Amino acid sequence: MKGPAEPKPSSFEAVFAAYVVVATFVLGYGYWRLATRQNEQDVKIEQLRQEQQAALSRLRQEADDKRAADDFEIQVISLASPHLWKLTQSGREAATSQRIVAAAAGLLSSKGRPALAQMVEKIRAESAPIARSEPRAAVEAPAATITPPSAWLVLLATLPGVDLKLAEGVANEKLRAAKDLGTAPVVSIYKTRLKGRYVVVLGQPAARSAALAAAAEARRRNLSADAFAEPDDGWELIGTAPFPTDIRSASSH
Repeated sequence: MKGPAEPKPSSFEAVFAAYVVVATFVLGYGYWRLATRQNEQDVKIEQLRQEQQAALSRLRQEADDKRAADDFEIQVISLASPHLWKLTQSGREAATSQRIVAAAAGLLSSKGRPALAQMVEKIRAESAPIARSEPRAAVEAPAATITPPSAWLVLLATLPGVDLKLAEGVANEKLRAAKDLGTAPVVSIYKTRLKGRYVVVLGQPAARSAALAAAAEARRRNLSADAFAEPDDGWELIGTAPFPTDIRSASSH
């Protein structure tokens, strides 16, 4: 005898079973796609983080290199500055100093730092006889100098802008003191633009590092205890020492 026939699934059950299978497949596929996309995003985020770290490292390295180059330039200029005063002199000692300055300027120029070489050229140009041939004409007909935007000046003294004779006397004293130290510098008088004061300036406009080194050397040699460097803000050049002094006759007394 045949046993009882197993009941066949209804059409609803078949459809439901198919739906469960399809739904399970769709959910599994969606989860796989989501996991894959998340992994891709994680990889991109990690690459971006590494690129940012590499860029930050490059910036730090560039900043460190620039700082090291600045420190090196200041050190070389500080070592060469005691010899700058002998550029216009003669003799064995002066020749040695000139070679030291030339070597230092060449070393800095090879590293893209021409400040010392420019300062040497200006010192030699200003020490020529033509530069001092007519000092009085510079006083009687002052002319504003055109200097580069980055030019700095070494200030030895600051005086009120109402007494030019006082400023000329101080400039003459600073020039004599510099000559007593065995140097042949250029000492000039400028008039500031905003406050209208007279300032006694050592040398010519130079780069910031060169001006800072020259100011430090002036303080070290007691040429001016409070010498400092300041950017040239379009100041007017009044004249260059030595200035004529008033000589009173004995009969006037």
